[in-house]
Amino acid sequence: MRGADFPGRTARMGQMGMTQQVPGGATSQPPFGEAQSAAVLFSVAEGTGRRAARPGQEVTVGRSRTCDLRVAHEPEDDHVSRHTATLRVLADCVLIRNVSSSKLLTLRPHTGAARTVEPGAATTSLPWRQFDVVVTGRFGREYVVQVDARGLPPSRPETEEETDSSPTVVVPPIMLTPAQRRLLTALCEPLLTRSGPEASAATYRQVAERVGRRPGYVRNVFKQVREKLDSHGVPGLVSRERPDAAEDFRLPLAMWAIRSGTITRADLVQAQAWFTVAEADPDREDEEA
Repeated sequence: MRGADFPGRTARMGQMGMTQQVPGGATSQPPFGEAQSAAVLFSVAEGTGRRAARPGQEVTVGRSRTCDLRVAHEPEDDHVSRHTATLRVLADCVLIRNVSSSKLLTLRPHTGAARTVEPGAATTSLPWRQFDVVVTGRFGREYVVQVDARGLPPSRPETEEETDSSPTVVVPPIMLTPAQRRLLTALCEPLLTRSGPEASAATYRQVAERVGRRPGYVRNVFKQVREKLDSHGVPGLVSRERPDAAEDFRLPLAMWAIRSGTITRADLVQAQAWFTVAEADPDREDEEA
């Protein structure tokens, strides 16, 4: 299927995230039209393929001549599937489905951690309005489809902060002290502000520098938080077989904080002034964690 041309852009890569299985099934689609305010714009980085689609329409990606956006065909890269992905425009986002039988797909936002879409799986683009769909070919070469969904109506008020909302996390009522929240905010800061390999949880030393404390203090506070969450049924934050083992749970803790909505960009904005004071005066006393 075909659509209107539009200017393209460039792209970056991030680390892998998570996806959920989504039932398949073809539906009828109206023909492509000219790019309008409700259209999503697709382009192949370093290529000539460009398409525009509106809600209910779908763009196919792969090496095959029948795909709307062809990648890895000039020159031929047989490590990429002939039919790699479908990008279906929904009312407020894009549904990315990996139709390859064995190859991974990556949804890479401009900021935040990327998601890996396994063969046969799918994920929505929420909460991101601009992102890249990345296919990895032979010798690690990347083929990138850039997506601009800013023309779609928002799924929620624009004033709400965007966070990685997939998968959904059911959160019991868990009370955290102001000090614990500030440390969690510093832990999540790179995930909320960066992209690519830099979009990971902050190190204990980085958190300590942000809050004006020692790394050992930060480690102990995070241990307390993890144990509290574990007592509330949040999985994957403590070691069952070796409770005293020095395992690194920074990333799982940060991902829980972001996906549960416990820490958002609004928290980061509010904490900036406190971080500045703490970095300037590391001997400043904080309330008990």
